[in-house]
Amino acid sequence: MRRYLGVLAILALALAPALSRAAETSAGVIVLTETGEPIAGARVVFTADGRSETAVTDGRGRAVSSLPPPEDAAVAAPGYRAATAHLAAAGTPVVRLAADLKVIEKVTVATGSPRDLHTLPVTALALDHSLVRALSPSTADGLLSALPGFDEARSNSAVTNPTQLRASVGGAGQDRGVVLVDGLPAENGFGGWIEWPAVSPLDIANVELMRDAASALYGSGAIGGVVNLRTLQPTLAPQGFAQLSLGANGASAQTLSLGGALGSAATRVFVSQRFDGGYMAAPPAYRSTVDGLSTARTDNVGVAVRFPSAHADRSWGISLRTYDTFQNTGRPNYFDEESGWQEALSYRTSGGGTAWQVSGFARDGTLVNNADLFPSHPGTPLYRQTIPTADDGLIAAWSHSWSHDILRAQTNLRVVNGSYTQINPTSGFLQSRGGGRQTRAAFTLSDEYERGHLDAIATARGETVATTGYVTSSAAPSQRFGAASPFLAVRYSLTPKLAVHVSEGVGFRAPFLNELYRGYRIGAQQFLPNPLLAPERSTTRNLGFDLLVPQGRLFGELTGTRVNDAIGFVTTATDTATRENVERTATDGYELGWQGDLAGRWSLRATYVSQYARVVGGPAQDLGKRLPFVPDREGSLVAVTHLPRGGSLSFSGTLLGQTYADDLNQEPLGTGFVVGAALGVAIARETTLTLRASNLTNRTYLTSVDRLAAPSQLTLELRRSLGR
Repeated sequence: MRRYLGVLAILALALAPALSRAAETSAGVIVLTETGEPIAGARVVFTADGRSETAVTDGRGRAVSSLPPPEDAAVAAPGYRAATAHLAAAGTPVVRLAADLKVIEKVTVATGSPRDLHTLPVTALALDHSLVRALSPSTADGLLSALPGFDEARSNSAVTNPTQLRASVGGAGQDRGVVLVDGLPAENGFGGWIEWPAVSPLDIANVELMRDAASALYGSGAIGGVVNLRTLQPTLAPQGFAQLSLGANGASAQTLSLGGALGSAATRVFVSQRFDGGYMAAPPAYRSTVDGLSTARTDNVGVAVRFPSAHADRSWGISLRTYDTFQNTGRPNYFDEESGWQEALSYRTSGGGTAWQVSGFARDGTLVNNADLFPSHPGTPLYRQTIPTADDGLIAAWSHSWSHDILRAQTNLRVVNGSYTQINPTSGFLQSRGGGRQTRAAFTLSDEYERGHLDAIATARGETVATTGYVTSSAAPSQRFGAASPFLAVRYSLTPKLAVHVSEGVGFRAPFLNELYRGYRIGAQQFLPNPLLAPERSTTRNLGFDLLVPQGRLFGELTGTRVNDAIGFVTTATDTATRENVERTATDGYELGWQGDLAGRWSLRATYVSQYARVVGGPAQDLGKRLPFVPDREGSLVAVTHLPRGGSLSFSGTLLGQTYADDLNQEPLGTGFVVGAALGVAIARETTLTLRASNLTNRTYLTSVDRLAAPSQLTLELRRSLGR
């Protein structure tokens, strides 16, 4: 794949002049968000030769002036920081407005339509583009450490075995949370692990988290909630950036993102290559005399095009995304390599209060997992697993809005084919294999009602899952499950500034093919599949409040989740754990948060979560034990301020509570408070230099049983905006 990156980068650079020439040449400005989306309704005041003229931007973010150039333009829009621009005699400048961080963000993850966080009948959190830019971690999963409620805050995807990168939301437990990228599944369809390397953090526009029962909205797996990452979208106006990063131990990254018009189509091209410098990632208990430094390389390429139709209310788009990552643990014959390709197509139309959307995706990927004979013979080959997956999906959605009511219907179909083959890499001898096919079909009906002080969402989803498979040389029993997942959330405004909300939902999670048919090992510990697993079923209840205060927003929530037939590893021998349906798990907790303005200059957000996630029914040795990888507490503190001439200063802190890597709670991963900071200054027009520090306190803790977190690291980033 690396040979294609250079070709695409050259192509993107060659397209930049064409994209610039495609800009409008009439006098005026184009007003966009930081992510390149047009802002309609922005107020633009043009001044020239002592005269002034006011205009409002249209649906493409364009405002036209009749004054003779040269002239100046002052631009303002609700929810954004005001900006000014100088108009030259030729060309149409692009003005990007930064979001005003004091404004309560809007999200779509809870209802399907934009709603600000204060008016939602559920608890949700969001990171807008300004915060994404300020945090800018080296991996996409690093962003979610700023959103307590996503329990995998200590993820270390650059050097962690991909199969361990899983989602837990709201303390519900591993695989009980859904992660989406642009509304499409981000998890591997065969195994359920989140394919974080497929998304570069520099390609992310914003992040939304819904911490509530979400199976009725998003289907199997969304027991504790859902996360949606939205990437940079195609644009008509020429815009983009080039960024070069250098860090400790030879870490480096090169990124190029370009958007603009090609004819009447809006486009976006994204190319990135990253190398993570080495550190000793293996903890002492998993370290040998042949171990060296762990390194990782990740390549990303994305292309997206949005085509307008003759009707302004219709459009269709296509996107292609490919990635390749190689993780070198530093020990011979102990490494992982994963690659994937995704194609997606969408069509949208609306009119008269009715909207239709049809989207589909096709994804192929392969994971190669190599293990050695640690601890008896470190570096000696033990096995090589090859895990190919084919994943296809189709979504059709309809909605109609009235004055106080929105009715939605959606149908989903997803077909996953996956397998694994394990061989001895020296002799080629087949050790084991397994795989199968899983088909999921669902229909969802939802109604959102809002009138006066009352706001309610009622959703019902019916879903069926059919599975066939095999283990080594014999067929496994075929399975077919069905589930109905209702959800009801109600919000009542006690005053214009204070609202309370309550919700209850039923959840459902079918076992992945990986859980049914694939085994593996970490060191001397074996982890076995179980082809007889039943689906999980759950109930979640939440009670919360949201209060607007002079300087921001205060919110809180009490939550409780009960999972029946919970799937987890149960230790069945000293060195063996097998997946089983534990009888019941329970999670009780609370969340408190504040976001707003501090001293008129700083945007500040602070969130704290406490949760007690444990086994309440099942094997005697597991009763009362904490759920693996669910911390007892977590918190986040983020502060950002804008400096003159486009600079910024940010600080972040993440509280990592105690959690365990096993069901018996014998493998603690440690606690800590991880601090980061970044200072960005403008060194030239459209050019910024940022010094970024991660893990400033050099906190040592485990991210998984066989991986240490990265030590403190300084990174220098040079970023140049293009196409303005």
